[in-house]
Amino acid sequence: MSAPSSDTIRQLAAKAQVLGLPQHPNLSESTRHLLQQADQERRLLSSSEIQSLCQHSGVMTAPLEQLQGQAHPLVNQARQDLLEAKPHLVKPGGALYPEHRAEACWRDCFHFLRVCCYAVAVAQPKFTNPEGMAALGELYAALGVPVDGLLLALARLQELAAQSYGDSSAPTSDVELLDAAFCELQSQINACVVTSC
Repeated sequence: MSAPSSDTIRQLAAKAQVLGLPQHPNLSESTRHLLQQADQERRLLSSSEIQSLCQHSGVMTAPLEQLQGQAHPLVNQARQDLLEAKPHLVKPGGALYPEHRAEACWRDCFHFLRVCCYAVAVAQPKFTNPEGMAALGELYAALGVPVDGLLLALARLQELAAQSYGDSSAPTSDVELLDAAFCELQSQINACVVTSC
């Protein structure tokens, strides 16, 4: 089997849109547009955007802002915890070797946390885009992404994010939204990707 062309990779990357909320029928047009713009810019929500979204969803704003502010430290902590528990992952033959694979994993973890925060802000934990997730699965297969390692990192990130969110006085219902968004993401990745790396 020949390696995929750079054009194929580019096309799959363009289609690999995890976030399905911009097409969600229960959200207002302005909410869908706001989420689509933030996602296209691959950024966290601004304070004013969180205020606006949470005003409609009933999610508490301050804890969600705090969670977003912890996004990079949480990913770094998940990385540290995972590599302490499973140092073989980044050694030759491990799922996150060589280093560029590991760096891609942590980058994806940040973006997965980012879109989970979007899902919480609008109280819609079923937030993925089926066609986009299928394209992501194809992209991961084409690039040889170590999905088993990614899922381990994501599971640890979920634990840390839920703990941090709860510690910042988020109501139990909001923490459950975050957990549900992570579970949705993991189940969709499992459904779309062959995880035997």
